Amino acid sequence: MRRVFWKWLLAVLVLLVVGAFALFFLLFRPVAQPKTNDLAEVFNHGSIGNEEVQGIPYWIWRVLPQLFPEHLPANADGYGAFGLYWRAGDEVPVGLSVKTLGVIGRVAPNCAFCHQGSYRLRADEPARLVEAGPGTRVNPQAYIRFLIDVGADPRFTADRVMAEIGKIYDMPVWEWALYRFVLVPATRAALQEQGGRFAWMKDRPDWGPGRIDPFNPVKFQNLRLADDHTIGNSDMMPLWSLAGLATTNTRRFSLHWDGLQTDLYETVVSGAIGDGMTYKSYGGSEEGLRRIMDFIRLQGPPPSPFSPLRPAGDPYHVDAAAVDAGRGIYIAQCAVCHDAKGPRYRTPISIVELGTDRHRLDMWTPAARDRYAAYEPSYAWSFTNFQKTEGYVATGLGGLWLRGPYLHNGSVPTLRALLLPPAERPGQFYRGYDLVDAENAGFVSMPDTPGERYGTLYDTSRPGNGNGGHLWGTDLPPEAKEQLLSYLKTL
Repeated sequence: MRRVFWKWLLAVLVLLVVGAFALFFLLFRPVAQPKTNDLAEVFNHGSIGNEEVQGIPYWIWRVLPQLFPEHLPANADGYGAFGLYWRAGDEVPVGLSVKTLGVIGRVAPNCAFCHQGSYRLRADEPARLVEAGPGTRVNPQAYIRFLIDVGADPRFTADRVMAEIGKIYDMPVWEWALYRFVLVPATRAALQEQGGRFAWMKDRPDWGPGRIDPFNPVKFQNLRLADDHTIGNSDMMPLWSLAGLATTNTRRFSLHWDGLQTDLYETVVSGAIGDGMTYKSYGGSEEGLRRIMDFIRLQGPPPSPFSPLRPAGDPYHVDAAAVDAGRGIYIAQCAVCHDAKGPRYRTPISIVELGTDRHRLDMWTPAARDRYAAYEPSYAWSFTNFQKTEGYVATGLGGLWLRGPYLHNGSVPTLRALLLPPAERPGQFYRGYDLVDAENAGFVSMPDTPGERYGTLYDTSRPGNGNGGHLWGTDLPPEAKEQLLSYLKTL
């Protein structure tokens, strides 16, 4: 009897080992993405190691907009509803990667999901992609809510999903069975769980296009901090020309709006963690993260269309004399903070001096700094450069014509409005339309313009949306303001 028992036990153990290996081989074994020397492709579609946590099986992801169009923003069409740029011939939009785990391709967001811009110089031309740019149209909160709503929809059943997939892809039997009996139920459960993780968003103002609350999700999910009801809504910064921010013997440059980091690689790694990378996937993702860092160190903004060389009467013509005069004003009043050689460049400017909305600053707490610094310290990232500051960082102004709306929370629609006293700045405007405002510098965004039709209302009276502060330039005479504006347009 004892011998029979041990035989059965051995058989069970063998089955468990074989089953675990088969499960790993079919669903979790990471398969490297195809190699490429194109760093832009790595940035736009490279994996950051978050597929196991955030990845949706490709064919399920592919049919969700067709199955649930009513959950898209304004009942719009497909994944373009979230402002993602989808190039002809690409498998997924910019900002999403496809990586195979086991035998199943998984779709997950990467750095370019937020850090992609677009613009048009004329209303009748197609949008142009701005790689590593500010998130002009991208709406990550709408994407998160779409997935949550889909997961909660009782019509999300294996029968409906497989029928929709069958319209565009003739699956092999083994893959059909894996999707039908394993992946569809698991995906629905994961999306329902995501709804619980992001329930805190319901009590805060919407992010809207081009904005994100970047660290509250990390605080509540990764760092296990209690909901402190802070609001971190802020614009998605461009990641341009960051090679000059390496720490030297005499200077440390601050990253993020509030300067909570001073090391570029730690910034990239912590961003990947916030998007779902784990210690298990870090080893296989490190090379890709370093290549992403190489791209944002070197990638610069596109040249400004504003130029004295354009013919008079062209909407993007600026007067050469005005540009020269504006450059002098910039050197006298702006360069100390915004020029790479300025002593205050890439340093946090005190919120007392700056006077802008402080919600984003208060969101990052000493407790968050300490908890992130100690986050899984036995692994190779070993963060040492997180900090808590009391102000917002004076950033460079390269590509300023593409960075609207302005200030850290995107609360001022145009550069012309930024030169007005806060009481005279627009209290409401529309975000998410990518037609350049040639007169005012920024994007077309005011009521009774196409910005209202295609954009999302931004109300500066909502918490976190205040448009006060940054008084530099507001007291210039009108002619000097026009000259400074002419110069800033060319950056």
